[in-house]
Amino acid sequence: MAGYANGRDAHDDPDRDDKIASLDEARQRAASRAKVERRAARARRYGSMTARDWIVGALIVAMALGMVWHWFSPLVGATGATR
Repeated sequence: MAGYANGRDAHDDPDRDDKIASLDEARQRAASRAKVERRAARARRYGSMTARDWIVGALIVAMALGMVWHWFSPLVGATGATR
């Protein structure tokens, strides 16, 4: 008995994705697979922290250091250590 077009048989699942009909579709699938792999590698390397997370964290640390300086600067000025 002859098989279906594109090498599929009657018992194959028609919703399977492993058969590709065009070169453009193959390129799109390869690009999306590479994108997923890059994201996974970046998540393993940085613990899934984005640039936004780093910026927000740096701002919070800077504000905390400014608050500590604001609290202790009158004490330094009162002793004359900055004159």
